[in-house]
Amino acid sequence: MNSALEYQQNTAFERNRTMGRRINWNDQPIPFKLYRGVPKYNLPQELSLPDTPLDRCLELPGFNPEADMPRLLASVCYLTAGLTRVRRQADGLTFHFRTMPSAGALYPTELYVALQNVNGMNDGLYHYSPLEHTLTPLRQGLVFSALAGSKPVIRFYLTSVFHRSAWKYGPRAYRYCLLDAGHMAENLLLAARVHGLPATADYDFDDDFLNEFLCLDPGLEACVTQVHGYGCGPSTAVYDTVPPVSDTLPEFCRSAKNAEAPQEVLDVHRLCAARPPGKLPVVPPPSPAANRLPEPELPASITAAMEKRKSSRNFVVRDINPRLLTDVLGWVCLGQPENPLVGTVQTGVLANTHSGLTPGLHHLDPRTRSLSLTQPGNFMARSAQVCLDQEWLENAALHLTFSADLARLESLTGPRAFRYAHLEAGRLGQRAYLAATANNLGACGIGAFFDHEAAELLGLEQGNHLLYLMAVGPVK
Repeated sequence: MNSALEYQQNTAFERNRTMGRRINWNDQPIPFKLYRGVPKYNLPQELSLPDTPLDRCLELPGFNPEADMPRLLASVCYLTAGLTRVRRQADGLTFHFRTMPSAGALYPTELYVALQNVNGMNDGLYHYSPLEHTLTPLRQGLVFSALAGSKPVIRFYLTSVFHRSAWKYGPRAYRYCLLDAGHMAENLLLAARVHGLPATADYDFDDDFLNEFLCLDPGLEACVTQVHGYGCGPSTAVYDTVPPVSDTLPEFCRSAKNAEAPQEVLDVHRLCAARPPGKLPVVPPPSPAANRLPEPELPASITAAMEKRKSSRNFVVRDINPRLLTDVLGWVCLGQPENPLVGTVQTGVLANTHSGLTPGLHHLDPRTRSLSLTQPGNFMARSAQVCLDQEWLENAALHLTFSADLARLESLTGPRAFRYAHLEAGRLGQRAYLAATANNLGACGIGAFFDHEAAELLGLEQGNHLLYLMAVGPVK
């Protein structure tokens, strides 16, 4: 494999070709990483969950470094990746719902945090366990030791355990690993900001160095995103000279007895680990025919949206106030003009006849928060067929499509652009999930589709690929 684009093409689904794969239930992965034999830091059970309306959660409040930081970190970690409810199934197994979705409910993404000079916490590197709501210290000491003074420093890391997704999805799993990490990254950014942390996402880092710093086995798990929470930025280095608390920590990256990922996943991740040689392309100017959307009004709290969010499939054909849908679209755009990766992913909107919008394919421009019709007609039935003939999708009011010109991106920035695009698509999908939940609408993310048929439906040029689709609308 010579390029990430080649991986995208090799893992495309095609109609009338066998896509199913035999699942070895003896290797079913554990969806939680638990460091046994290492002391835990019990986070406060009483959380400081904000009631900030979703449409205002990007407004950064003041931050007090002398605040109850253990409680603040507990709240941020919970909203990012915490357990919201538990369901006891008929087979005796327990299913844990979380604040973010995951393809096949396999949850390959793990959350880590590095702290220094944080009130009430020891300096070091920690792993967050949503099952126990604890932090496990992996390194204890001044991990940002070169920084002078006593200013707090907080940085988060998101990793992906490849086998958790590959167990079910095989070679295509790397796509889902990145989309899942994008969902969690958006949760983390929003949760951090409503607590006063000026968090920013960063996809560019030394992969080998960070994997070693996080005590990972790079053949099983790897860092895919870092988020600068407070007091740090891209140039702020960490130091792996602070020794880990145990030499056995990489062993905990194994999610099952036989946890090897397919070679295709390891190969494409190795390609995406290369540092970008160039810059992202300049975004073309907005369409002059675009219709500006109203300012989104989503008074439901961000906490309620994250806790209630779930994937829904029981869409119904029912007339709806189009404002509920334009609020979702407007919220997807909110704050995007300041995003340095804006334009990496293009957002399309397929509108159904009962959506209150003009039926057809629209282009959503995040810079102007505007919608422009590119092709009239009702394409929902065809879109459902593209999504592996899942007929229930035809009843949704909208299909949001996230696509990227992977060929052009890779030619400019190298294979790492594949990672950029899928992470951004996951982040945008999480935006849609939260806004739909806030407006009492259903939502469901779709990462499995007939790739070539999707490109034909959306009129994508060669080299441009659908990455993700989100269905939104009223449900039973």
